[in-house]
Amino acid sequence: MPSSTFRLATAFRNGRTKIDDVYFEAPFKLMTPFVNGRHADFIVMLASPGFLKGDDAHIVCDFGPGTDSTLKTQSYEKVLDTADGEANRTIDLTARGDAKAVFLPFPVIPFHNSTFTNVTQAHISPESTFVYADVVTCGRVGMGERWRMRRFTNRLRVTVDESLASDDYRRALGETPEERPKRGRPRKPEHRSRLVFADRLLLEPEHFDYEEMGMWREYTHCGVLYAHIPETDPGYDPDALADAEHSPYAASSGAATGSKDPRLIPDVRQRIAAARTAAEDAQIDRIRAFAEETGFEGEFGASRVTNGICVRILTKRGDDAFDFIKSAADIISA
Repeated sequence: MPSSTFRLATAFRNGRTKIDDVYFEAPFKLMTPFVNGRHADFIVMLASPGFLKGDDAHIVCDFGPGTDSTLKTQSYEKVLDTADGEANRTIDLTARGDAKAVFLPFPVIPFHNSTFTNVTQAHISPESTFVYADVVTCGRVGMGERWRMRRFTNRLRVTVDESLASDDYRRALGETPEERPKRGRPRKPEHRSRLVFADRLLLEPEHFDYEEMGMWREYTHCGVLYAHIPETDPGYDPDALADAEHSPYAASSGAATGSKDPRLIPDVRQRIAAARTAAEDAQIDRIRAFAEETGFEGEFGASRVTNGICVRILTKRGDDAFDFIKSAADIISA
């Protein structure tokens, strides 16, 4: 596949997530979606032995408002020997309105003498539930091939864009796009776009020893998950002050800076941010509890980032890595 493209757009109709538009070139294929009420699983197939020298794949997905989608791949993705060349893949993901979108491909296996670059960009609405995950191996472990790739690069950038939000969300922030000035053209709403997460993984065994302390050590699989929790307004409730013994309003009626209850914060942006932070902390607690209950074998960490949750793991088996990442994604998107 010298150059191939896969495009998918989803829409919410008649209580279900459906395909709004789809296009793919060989060797890409799309299985018939598995639909369960509002939720739909989409599985992308690659009818080829793997990525070869000169391959350039493009995946573009647009998840419409109200949809609930999980996009998966069919099996482990192999990067074969690219000789003196390389293989590339770009992924562009868009989540609009209150879409729930999970991108969950199977792990990538870089073979001996392979060079592969993956670049993912996601543009999401502040109202969306968005999960991106990937797992990479150190090579064909079952065949005793470890750290034989020439170079593996994986880059991810996630941007929250208020232009993708619903009109109700923008109105809640005080934007009134329907208003007209006394003279001239209608005012356009102020759209704010901000980078909320960026990550880069570089595997270059010729220059780095990944088996030493502070690196992968004895582990063979590395997984990362980023999750964006929807930004919703819990609503300002002055009556809640009467139930808050230690309300920050006890001494004065100033801003509720430092309040743990979002309902006590009059400023809508601060209230949304506080509610999102509380929701992120709750999800992290659930993921940590799941890791402890299941006796996860490997290195595990989960924490809040600038705007969302990041989970990182190191394991000795691909199934352990993928199964845990999938379970974490299910917890967040439930």
